[in-house]
Amino acid sequence: MDKNPRLHQLVKYGPSAFKQSDYGLADELKNNSVSRIYVSGVSMSNGVLKTARDGADLGFEAMIIEDACADRKLKNFQKTKTDEIPKFGKLIKTREIIEELNKNV
Repeated sequence: MDKNPRLHQLVKYGPSAFKQSDYGLADELKNNSVSRIYVSGVSMSNGVLKTARDGADLGFEAMIIEDACADRKLKNFQKTKTDEIPKFGKLIKTREIIEELNKNV
């Protein structure tokens, strides 16, 4: 790992980066005044969903980057997107993040 003190290694042993890892992710984020999380990954219906939901349950605003996610089956991706994520989080696109970052430059 780089010697940058802001970089941390997190080892996940299950789908949720919050509840199934070797690192106190929620505490670390809260200690650094983080209130919003951006989640992406290879399994929208598993790791992405569980990490984002757990983050929302812990008080974070959960943003799921739709075009930076995948799933093994398209139907699982679509069902998670339409039936699950709206209950606790917001779907966004990479383009929206870039536009927001450009506003703050």
